[in-house]
Amino acid sequence: MGRSALPTIPLIVFGIIEPLLLVVAYASGMKNPFVFFADQAPHHPIAASAFTPSAVAVSLQLINVYAFLAAVAVACSFTRDAFTARVYLFFISLADYGHVYAVYRAVGEEYFWNYAGWNSMVAGNVGVSLGLNVFRVLTLVGAFGPVRSTVAKGDLVKKRV
Repeated sequence: MGRSALPTIPLIVFGIIEPLLLVVAYASGMKNPFVFFADQAPHHPIAASAFTPSAVAVSLQLINVYAFLAAVAVACSFTRDAFTARVYLFFISLADYGHVYAVYRAVGEEYFWNYAGWNSMVAGNVGVSLGLNVFRVLTLVGAFGPVRSTVAKGDLVKKRV
């Protein structure tokens, strides 16, 4: 039987593509936390000078969360339990809105609605989050097929007659 409760296309997106994006964000942020920090609010005049020890700590903690989320995405995408997959998709979809709102608050209304002016960090934080969110909702409503529990043949217990 299947190796996941998710249909094939959502499994590829949430179990492979999204974790890879998170690992790339993690590696990029760890390589240069200052750029990661400054790019969160690229138009802000003091962003470059505000890289205080507190900003370093918060940036590295957020970067670390990306690695954690990559692991959780793989675990919850490859689960055979439909309830776990659905709960994960539901709560991570709510978190997507919080993620986008955080960007909105950081960059301000004028920059937020000026898509042409976005840097790659803002485009990823907003565009990728909302794109994945739409995909999560479509998965939850069954657009790609049902999310259903699967059992491997080796997990079946034979009935004795």
